Amino acid sequence: MNRNKGNSITPLLPELLTETQVSTMFNIAVNTLRYWRQCGEGPNYIKMGRLVRYHAAELESYIQRKTCVSKARATAEESRVAH
Repeated sequence: MNRNKGNSITPLLPELLTETQVSTMFNIAVNTLRYWRQCGEGPNYIKMGRLVRYHAAELESYIQRKTCVSKARATAEESRVAH
């Protein structure tokens, strides 16, 4: 463990979440996460033996990659930039 100036202990490892925790956060079934892993979809994950874990930072990155802009907004912004 790492000690910082405040004399509190900071863990070296990032927060790792179980597939049950992630399914609750995303409001999807655990089986959906399993299907995504099988198909190569979904957020990046860590496999430790039979255990599957997800980095909290990877989940944020996945959400950012999946964020879409509506076509109406994109069209409005394109026309605004063009003028």
